[in-house]
Amino acid sequence: MKKGMFKKYDLFKIVGITILLAAILTWIIPIGQYTGSEMYIGEINRIGIANLFFTGIYSLSTLLYQVTFLLVLGGFYGLLSSIDAYKGFIEKVVNKLKGKELPFILITSFVFAGLASISSDIYPLLVFTPLFITIILNLKMDKITALCTTFGSILVGKLGATYSNYVFGYINSYFSMGFNTEIITKVAIFVLAFVLFNFFNLLHSKETLKKKNNKDVANEDKFAVVVEEKKGKKGNTKVWPLVVILAFVLVIQLLGYINWKTSFGIDIFDKFHKWLLGIKIGDHAIFSYILGTEEMGVVQAFGMWSLFNIQIIMIIASIVLAIAYKVNFDKLIGTFIEGAKKMCRIVLLLVLIYVVFVITNLSPIVPTIVDWIIGLTKHFNIYLASLASMIASIFNVDLDFVAYSLGQFYVASAGSYSNVAALIMSSMHGFVGFFAPTSAMLMIGLAYLNIPYKEWMKYIWRFLVGMLAGLLIIFTIVRFL
Repeated sequence: MKKGMFKKYDLFKIVGITILLAAILTWIIPIGQYTGSEMYIGEINRIGIANLFFTGIYSLSTLLYQVTFLLVLGGFYGLLSSIDAYKGFIEKVVNKLKGKELPFILITSFVFAGLASISSDIYPLLVFTPLFITIILNLKMDKITALCTTFGSILVGKLGATYSNYVFGYINSYFSMGFNTEIITKVAIFVLAFVLFNFFNLLHSKETLKKKNNKDVANEDKFAVVVEEKKGKKGNTKVWPLVVILAFVLVIQLLGYINWKTSFGIDIFDKFHKWLLGIKIGDHAIFSYILGTEEMGVVQAFGMWSLFNIQIIMIIASIVLAIAYKVNFDKLIGTFIEGAKKMCRIVLLLVLIYVVFVITNLSPIVPTIVDWIIGLTKHFNIYLASLASMIASIFNVDLDFVAYSLGQFYVASAGSYSNVAALIMSSMHGFVGFFAPTSAMLMIGLAYLNIPYKEWMKYIWRFLVGMLAGLLIIFTIVRFL
């Protein structure tokens, strides 16, 4: 029983060790700050016990959108999994996909990775991950396959980002780059990551499909919908309203989180947004009243949406689903709350992950470490820069903060090779996302599917070795071409 409890909470133990490591390093390494190409070393700024508890509150305050998003996502699927039409929809999809499992896995992985590669935020891609996980598990594939095809593929897209403002927003500004800068190299990294990742994913999927002890895996889903083996009565509940509502959420998500103007130069949505909010009846801007004022930062044009906006869409979709399927108010609230409760462990884990970021923000030891590594040679060295970027990415959870704290120094130290320095910074942050305890997307996925960290590392190490070698080769070619 104790062993089982350890497996259940092993992610918390690993994140806790990482927090302690970060705190201990603040007692050893002095803080540093870059001003242009100059490094200023300060005193040691130790994180004490009281500070450590404070970091949890600080972390929660910086994560309110992510926390509420995960809770609303849980509530949305809590309601969905209680509706017979959703069960019927899953059954129809699973029955049609039997015998086509591997093409389905490959296509699904490509969609998640492709969208993550161009999206302005990767969190909204989680809106449909529970749906696809349910389908995959009902197709008798295991949890590792489900994780790889959804959460893992999002990480592939983040590693192989092309037009993603989520990845290149700050980097482009610090390195004076555009989204088309080194686009061939970016695409090459995406293709390498996708092909290598899915080579192992498909091999694993083939093995699991051959096993006969995988029958009850669908019951391990957090929002379990189990398709029965027996064919027969499927119920008379109409599925089409559900499909229409899910399709609406999907379309809105695609429109809202691809930065059309910044990434692709498409400004039609910005013009439409200004036109819509500017429509007046007499002296009253009627749509501005209905939707809300733009000044509050919530009502934005498609492509500029924050994580808060998709939460509104999910809540509206939940209400429409309840009306369409005659779910009474008590059941709507009850199932929504029960679904949200299922995400609480994941929320707590996410808050702890960001404690590491808060520690290295309050006591900036990472610039000191990076300066020491980069300073081992007089000239910009791509291999040392890769190592430094990996370490910076482990302790700085968000790529934006890596760019903020190290961008100016990389530009100054890289000189004419600033483009490759930017690629190293973005790619190594994406690479670290596949194994670091501070990788929010990875740890959310592991916690959602109750996969032990050790089991994941046993699976992913071959991809990590191959991908690291591939990245270093690509960096070398770009550097010396």
